[in-house]
Amino acid sequence: MSWGAAGSGPSLRSMSVVQSCARRVVLALALFGCGGGNGGTQAAPGGAGGSAGVSGSAGASAGAGGSAGASGSAGAGAGGSAGGSAGASGSAGASGSAGAGASAGAGASGGAGGGGSDAGMDPEPTTGPFPPVTDFAAAGPYTSTTMAGVGPNQNYTVYLPTELAPNGARNPIVGWMSGGGTTHDLYTLLPHLASHGFVVVASNSIPGIGAEAELGQEIIAGIDWAIAENERQGSALFGKLDPTKLASAGYSMGSLATFMIASDSRLTTTVHISGGNMAPERVNNLRAPAAFICGNPGDATCTIIDPSCDIAGANCATDFTNAMTPVFYATFDGGHLGILTPPLTESINAMTTAWLRHHLMGDTTLAPMFVGADCSYCSNPEWTVQQKNLP
Repeated sequence: MSWGAAGSGPSLRSMSVVQSCARRVVLALALFGCGGGNGGTQAAPGGAGGSAGVSGSAGASAGAGGSAGASGSAGAGAGGSAGGSAGASGSAGASGSAGAGASAGAGASGGAGGGGSDAGMDPEPTTGPFPPVTDFAAAGPYTSTTMAGVGPNQNYTVYLPTELAPNGARNPIVGWMSGGGTTHDLYTLLPHLASHGFVVVASNSIPGIGAEAELGQEIIAGIDWAIAENERQGSALFGKLDPTKLASAGYSMGSLATFMIASDSRLTTTVHISGGNMAPERVNNLRAPAAFICGNPGDATCTIIDPSCDIAGANCATDFTNAMTPVFYATFDGGHLGILTPPLTESINAMTTAWLRHHLMGDTTLAPMFVGADCSYCSNPEWTVQQKNLP
């Protein structure tokens, strides 16, 4: 195992590097992970799933139990006591105490029901166990580094903060897959996430045509390895990671690979960047809340290097229409190479970081960024936002 300090991660590539990358992958990406005009013709069945019930309804129903207790307390001493006890499960303490005088204890029990009403209230938002962050485009509070040549077959690179489990807060795990014809080191998102406290496990593979099923299994293998290292004494990751907070994320072909494994019940969330399905039924694999981050949909004339349209955009829109699970769908004004093209790179990095922090680090103060008609990104002119079934 070798460690290599990376400071705050790889610097942004110049536009000439991006153009060179585009030329290198134009053939590969044009053939998968995109779909161009195909997506516009795909069927879009399905209605939105029902939203979750309002929290706090248990408190209301318990209060009804308190009312029943109050009417019971009108009986003799024993009956009154039983009635007051029922009131304890609810919020109507005053009604419970209105029982027979012989049952003074009933009134006290009924008063305890008030606690049931408080329990039904939503908790105050919290930033979670990690240091608060307000600027998600900027580097986070930690220095990022890498572990190279690790994982299954020594074919993975891990991006992680130099300080793990700060103050006992275990770090979430993110499995990453790159776009077709590219390597993980091209994506500044990965060291950026590490600087915000995430441990990113990236396969060294260069995705090939039509290999999304195999690539999905590589993501899972990387996550499984990280979980095993968290349990292995002597490992640099021993006891540092939170195996209950897992995500998979990918760009283009990597997004398709993430769709392939999205039914894994261990995943807390998934992130899909410029990668809509060409097989629309695969969106049904989603089980957890997902973020779709794509460029402007284009028509059949859109190309991979077109800065005004995303060849995956039409399929992203189809996936959103078909999805039955919670989805945040954000469209940026740019093309398929947005994640590799500043300043779109920074905007995509920031949104991805905030989404993962909200879902993996317990930062409930970030919900207003993504949820509701007045969400922060909804009013941001850089983005067009649609939402479905978000809690």
